[in-house]
Amino acid sequence: MTSCLVLVPQGAEYRAVQRRLRHANVAILPLRAGSAAVTTPALITALKVLPAMILVLGVCGGLHPEDRVGEVVVYTTCQDEEGQTYFLDQRLSAKLTPAWRRVRGLTVAAPLSQAQEKQALAARWGVEVVDMEGVPLLEALGGVPVVMVRVISDGGDRDLPDLSQAFDSQGNWRPWPLAIAMLRKPLAAAHLIQGSLKALKVLEKIAPEIVQQLSC
Repeated sequence: MTSCLVLVPQGAEYRAVQRRLRHANVAILPLRAGSAAVTTPALITALKVLPAMILVLGVCGGLHPEDRVGEVVVYTTCQDEEGQTYFLDQRLSAKLTPAWRRVRGLTVAAPLSQAQEKQALAARWGVEVVDMEGVPLLEALGGVPVVMVRVISDGGDRDLPDLSQAFDSQGNWRPWPLAIAMLRKPLAAAHLIQGSLKALKVLEKIAPEIVQQLSC
């Protein structure tokens, strides 16, 4: 049995974590983006022998205007857009530094681009951050203790480029739709890039701290 399996969305998030954990005694798997995460072949293979715990790392979006880019958050729950709620392992979460804010997360099927939409979802559900993989993973990982830590890459006060067409059905980036979306809103794209880079630096920094605190 693997003691700790670390799951990270593929691309920049995975590279940031892998740089700091490559010599750690943990298995790190890159996931397809969004709901396609659970179809990642390496994950399906890894789960044939269930690990003792699973750590999900990555970035997320803030839903409130006061959210700070680069802030570390620890999920207590994660729900879908119908209100189905899943609970993260509180025993594991309690091992992490209390300085990191505990939050309720929301998983959406496509990236949110409008600040008004973000704030409306926060008001409706009482959630604080948003991602695209949380609920599908928690559904697939039932029975395994899971802790989820993310870094906020954009706040709830800014519009972002519309990236709803930037992913294919396998969770991979589509370069041309991505480029077009960024060019249509260059200022929003600049904010998105700056926020993402800041969040990735924080994610890279805290990855070994989290593994150490969890005794992975």
